[in-house]
Parts: sequence; C-alpha cells; structure tokens
Amino acid sequence: MSDHSDAPQGAPLGAASKAAAAGLKKNQPPTPEKPADTRTREQIKLDVVKNRQDLSDTLDAIEFKLNIPKQARFAAKRASDKFEELRRENPAVLVAGAAAVAAVFGGAVWLTVRVVRR
Repeated sequence: MSDHSDAPQGAPLGAASKAAAAGLKKNQPPTPEKPADTRTREQIKLDVVKNRQDLSDTLDAIEFKLNIPKQARFAAKRASDKFEELRRENPAVLVAGAAAVAAVFGGAVWLTVRVVRR
C-alpha cells in the first residue's frame, strides 16, 4: 500500500500516514495531568538515597540466592548450629540418634557379610 493514492495532489510523500496518525491522536482519551511535585530538594535526595539502599538490598538478596557455594556454606553453618543447640539442650536425643545410626550401620555391615558368605 502506498501513500500516493490517499495523499492529496502535491502533498509530500507520507502525508497520508501523518494524517492517519493525527486522526488516531484525536480519538485517544486525554492524558491525565501529572500532579506537581511538592517535595523539597532534601526530600528528593532522601528518597534517592532510600531507593538506592532498597535496590542494593534487593541485589544482595538475588546474589545470595543465586550463589550456590554461599548457599551450601550457609546451610552447613545452620545445620552445625542446630546440632550444637541440640547437644546443649537435650543430649539424650543426640545419644539416641547416634545409637540409631550405629545400629543401622552395623545392620548394613552384618547384612553385607551374610550375603557375601552365601
């Protein structure tokens, strides 16, 4: 489709497209007026500082979440802390857990030896 057929004689190339765009602008709802910014210069500076800090915190959280080695170290530290807390608060549960692990390991060794001897 060419602009030549709709354009009046002697009109520059693209005049029909410009006329169509102007017609579209007429059919658009009016743009709302922006409220005047009533903040002082100091308030704007404080907002900028706050937004920068928020952005920094967000980027730190994303970096922490995507850093797998750091996540592994954090999980190991958390497990170690829970183990220490359990050891301090209720050592009987810790002893029972160790006994259960030893029993399972001993049963696995016994079963392996028994299967190998047959």
